[in-house]
Amino acid sequence: MPADKVARICWNTNNWQRPSGPLGKVSNPQAYEAQNGYGHEEWLFDISKIIDGYHYAYIQAIGQHRSKYLGETFNISFYAINSSTKERWWLGEIKNVRVVGEDESREIYDVYKKNGWLEEMYAQLAVVSANVDDFKRITPEGFCCIKFSPSDMNLLEEPMNFDAGDPAVRSDYYNLKNKNGVPENIAPTDFVFTPKDVEKKDKVTATYREQVKEIDLVHNEIQEAVYRLLVKEYGKENVSCEQDTGYGTKIDIAVKANDSYIFYEIKTANTSKASIREALSQLLEYAYYPNHERASRLVIISPAALSQDSERYLRKLREQFKIPIYYQHFDLEKKSITAREIEGQQLQ
Repeated sequence: MPADKVARICWNTNNWQRPSGPLGKVSNPQAYEAQNGYGHEEWLFDISKIIDGYHYAYIQAIGQHRSKYLGETFNISFYAINSSTKERWWLGEIKNVRVVGEDESREIYDVYKKNGWLEEMYAQLAVVSANVDDFKRITPEGFCCIKFSPSDMNLLEEPMNFDAGDPAVRSDYYNLKNKNGVPENIAPTDFVFTPKDVEKKDKVTATYREQVKEIDLVHNEIQEAVYRLLVKEYGKENVSCEQDTGYGTKIDIAVKANDSYIFYEIKTANTSKASIREALSQLLEYAYYPNHERASRLVIISPAALSQDSERYLRKLREQFKIPIYYQHFDLEKKSITAREIEGQQLQ
């Protein structure tokens, strides 16, 4: 049976399918990531490039000691650390990861070159201003060090945050560690409403699902103003900002209304159609994933006025598909909400 191992990989906000740039990377100026703007594992989960049933990749934990592990097979659990926030994220496991030698790496490099995949990788690095020239200096022999079948991937549907002192990870080095179990509290939990005030800050960091990007200040401004309005309407004990869904995601604002909940998702797109497109899938997931019914009303809030076509679209979703989706326009100047689409609810 393959040995169970744990390995740290570079931080990435594109699900480790393509490079994501310097955000969250190791800040030590001597570190490879800091010097070149990318890490070795940026493409670890990019299973769009399959050769004879395998995805080939490079992880530092094995690549720097390839001769030690050559020919072995491991079940490897992966985690990453966002160096900007110091948050740790457990990603899940890949079984039957095989260590490959230099000859096989050279063959795979040639396939990538022939298929135009290397050029694609160069372009992806250039988009995030990483050091393309450094990547081009990687030798064919050092191009990859592992392979695995996509069917052996058992990743979490959402990376889950865990504590720095958790015994499942005993060091932060990019080495291959023996697995001592999984971190505490990474399994999905039940939705538990917890009243929470809005946090005042210049910037806010989203959950990993939002790709840990800095949300614009307009979002924060709207969230704070809407929170205050909802507190006046429902009471502080019934309003929560950044409410945990139990599945690694957070709702912008959740309100406890009698025996049900209202979920609010804030978007700052400049049209109502774009705001609906961005928010709808998130609200549906927050309310119903995997088979729950957590909210009786789903509300999109945006500074973009609701167009007639968007209004007809939402009415169609409510009437034909019974999705309780509504829209509120937030007036940035007046700091008020137009409640035309919220029946019986007036927030001004």
